[in-house]
Amino acid sequence: MIRDRKADESVASQDRAAAREALACLRDGGALFVGAERSSFALPPYVAREVETLLEAYADGQTPLVSTSDEEVGTQEAAAFLKLSRPTVVKMMDDGRIPFRRPGKHRRVRRVDLVAFERRLRRDQDAAMEELSALGQDAIAHARENGRFTDDMI
Repeated sequence: MIRDRKADESVASQDRAAAREALACLRDGGALFVGAERSSFALPPYVAREVETLLEAYADGQTPLVSTSDEEVGTQEAAAFLKLSRPTVVKMMDDGRIPFRRPGKHRRVRRVDLVAFERRLRRDQDAAMEELSALGQDAIAHARENGRFTDDMI
């Protein structure tokens, strides 16, 4: 479930401060204490990164989402997770870009598939931005070669 920050009023300021403090301690190689007896243990690197991500969200006043990877969500939650409109997500599902199943009338997508799609989408966006930047640099170089370069081009 994705919770709305406004509806939830999220994390109190003292909780955000505690999260920032714990995050700083974790990043400085400090131990993470669990339970009343303050017993410490080393977190596996992957778990430490996940805890760091949660603490960052809390420190920013957000309500992080924790779920299992095979949890299924509907199109509205998928759209909120991807920060896209629901009709866009539905079109991507129907085009085969996002795997889903349809129990009855509704589309359901596994959260793990959303995460994988988001990574591909961001990677493709980054590649497109790099290509656009290279085209701009090529245009400037071409203008310089032909004596048409002006300060307005930068």
